[in-house]
Amino acid sequence: MRCKLLATAMLAATFLIGCTTQNNNIFIPARLGSKWGYIDTTGNWVIAPNFDDVANFAKNGLARATFKWKYGYIDKIGNWIIDTQFDYADDFAENGLACAKLNGKWGYIDKTGKWIIDPQFDVALNFAENGLAPVDLNGKRGYIDKTGNWVINPQFDMAWEFSENGLAPVELNGKWGYIDETGNWIINPQFDEVYYFAENSLARAKLNGKWGYIDTTGNWVINPQFGDVRPFAENGLARVEFNGKWGYIDIIGKWAINPQFDVAYDFAKNGLALVILNRKYGYIDKTGNRIINPQFDDANDFAENGLAVVKLYGQWGCIDETGTLVIKAQYDNVRIYKNTIFFKQKGKWGIIDKNGNIVANPQFDWVLSRLF
Repeated sequence: MRCKLLATAMLAATFLIGCTTQNNNIFIPARLGSKWGYIDTTGNWVIAPNFDDVANFAKNGLARATFKWKYGYIDKIGNWIIDTQFDYADDFAENGLACAKLNGKWGYIDKTGKWIIDPQFDVALNFAENGLAPVDLNGKRGYIDKTGNWVINPQFDMAWEFSENGLAPVELNGKWGYIDETGNWIINPQFDEVYYFAENSLARAKLNGKWGYIDTTGNWVINPQFGDVRPFAENGLARVEFNGKWGYIDIIGKWAINPQFDVAYDFAKNGLALVILNRKYGYIDKTGNRIINPQFDDANDFAENGLAVVKLYGQWGCIDETGTLVIKAQYDNVRIYKNTIFFKQKGKWGIIDKNGNIVANPQFDWVLSRLF
C-alpha cells in the first residue's frame, strides 16, 4: 500500500517498510511522538503518522484529521481529499453532508469540501435521518433542511436531533418537551430534563429532582422516583439509582434486580453487566446472580471477543466469561478496540492476542484518538 511519507527521509524510509497491505480493513489511530497515523491489527503502519490528530473513518471512506490544528479529511491512503482549512469539522452524516466551522460560523460541506450551506450559524449539528439539522442563530435554535432553508424557525432555547419516531426534545423557558417535524408541540414543555425516545417508545424524563419514564404522549409510564436512570437495554432492563444504590427495573417499573450496588452498568451482548460493590468490580446476569464475584480493583464491560479488561493489584489483564484470568494482570494498562487487545508497558503501547502472546512490541505513545 502506498503511504504518505514524512518529510525527513530517514523516518520516511522507516515507516515505508511498515506500511503494508491493510489487515482486516481496520484502521486504528496511533500516535508516535506528537504525530498521529493509523495502524492495522498487527501494529503495522498503514497511514504514516503525519497528523496532529485523526478520527475514525466514516462510511464514505473519509476521516477527519488535523494539521497545524486546522481540520480536513483524508482517504484510506492518507491523501488529503479536503485540505485543512476548517476551525472544526464533524463526521459526515447519512445525507453526505458534514457540519464545519470557519471564522466562527458553522455551515455544511459535501465530500469534496464544497460549501453546500454557507457558514452562517452560531452552532450546527449533523443532519438526522429525517433530513433536518438543529442550528443556532442569534441565541435561538431551530431546524433547517439540506438546502439550508428554515423548516422550523429558531425559537427554542435548546433542541436536539429528531428520533426515529419523529419527535425531538426541545427546551423553552427552562422546561423541556417534544415537537414533531413541523415544529408543533406533541408533548408540551413541562419537564426539567429529558432524553431521546428509545426503541421501546419510552423516554427518560426528570421532574422535581426525580427521574422516571414517559411515553410518546407525555404520560408517565414509570413515575419519577429515581435519583438517576439509564435507557432500557435489549434484555428489557434499565439500570436506575434509588436511595444511593443501583439496581435494574423492567419496562413497567418493577424491580428485576433490587438496588444493592454502588454502581451498575449496562448489560453487554453476552448477558453480563459490570457492577461495583464495596469498591470491588464483578459481573452479574439478568437475574442478579453474581457470575463473577466482585474482586477486581477496576474493570470494563466485556468486549465482543469474549474478554473483559480488569485491574488487579495495580496491574491490568483480561478475564474470560467465567472470570478466569486468561491474560495475566501484569501491564500498566490494557484496552480492547475492535477485538484488538492493546497493552501498555513502560509508557508505550503494543498489541497482544487472546492468549497474551505479543503481536506488536510496545512502541506507540498512544492508541485511539481524542477525535473519536
